[in-house]
Amino acid sequence: MVAMWGLLLGITLSAGVPAHAADPVALRAENFTVPPSTQPLVFVQVKNLRDVPYEGSVAMKPPEGWRIAPPQREVALRPGETQRVPFTIEQGRNVEANAYPIEVSAIGAGATVVRQQTVVCASAPYYKPTIDGDPSDWKDSIPVTFTSGGKRTTISTFWNRRQFSLLVAVEEDKLVRYDPTSAAEGFDAVQVAVSPQDTRTGTSPDDEARRFEFLFVAVGEGTAGQCFQLAEPDMKLAEAAKARSLVPLLYNQAEVAVRRDAGTTYYECSLSFTPMRDDLRPSEGREFFMSVLVHDRDGTGIRDWGRSAGLWPSQRNPLAWSRWEGSSWGEEPPYDNKLEWGLCTSKY
Repeated sequence: MVAMWGLLLGITLSAGVPAHAADPVALRAENFTVPPSTQPLVFVQVKNLRDVPYEGSVAMKPPEGWRIAPPQREVALRPGETQRVPFTIEQGRNVEANAYPIEVSAIGAGATVVRQQTVVCASAPYYKPTIDGDPSDWKDSIPVTFTSGGKRTTISTFWNRRQFSLLVAVEEDKLVRYDPTSAAEGFDAVQVAVSPQDTRTGTSPDDEARRFEFLFVAVGEGTAGQCFQLAEPDMKLAEAAKARSLVPLLYNQAEVAVRRDAGTTYYECSLSFTPMRDDLRPSEGREFFMSVLVHDRDGTGIRDWGRSAGLWPSQRNPLAWSRWEGSSWGEEPPYDNKLEWGLCTSKY
């Protein structure tokens, strides 16, 4: 059904074949959701790629100077099953670059599988920024940076009891602003999906979206911006997949400012927790899912945080992100929007 729906959307689906097709399992270390110096758990996802049971051991090699316990864990997986294997950071430290090289490995079924990743701390400290497009009051955030097509994107987040705030800094050659009279010609935008931790993206158009999804754009002159709500949890995925007009989707429970400065566009926005409170229940230590797509129409095209965060090719899903009139998508659908994020008290 996913393949058929992909054809209806006019895109080509990925076959989902891992980098080494003979590997019995696929591995991925999840993002930290609190700063690693506070001794959190770190999880490794292990997926059995075979049609027979898998038994083996999973190990993690942390950054130099860290201490992980236990050194390895035993796993037993049914055909196609995925498990989250926990490891405790007994000793770790925060680094300003927020980039932590990790190696995970699995031994079993006559094979050794090794994957190297750079993991980040994906968490929002407690603070209320002024939404004016100026990044200067984001110095105490925990920025996540990834590169696509030689251009950097940096995602920073804050939260307080009433609002969830984002700053997405997009390195790009030119900002194409949104104009409803010529929207079909394309424009630049930032697309964000937020969902509770216990949700999964459906694979049928009849499934519910189970996510809050927003689009941020620059309009007019100066730092003016707008927000559109593309999806909410009880919406059918078939509706989200339509190329809808943005005009009736204008969302007024958000503050948006977009500022262009020295080759970087700063999308700064604040979303009210009120319509999302029952689903996200904001509080210290709360974990949820969030991902970001950057639409650089006249430059790099779509920049997908899911790819940089280490999702598997099989986790591309044409129903994970909404379409709209004037949107442009590549030959393959983006990765899933279910990426680990958290709320913390401070970056320190």
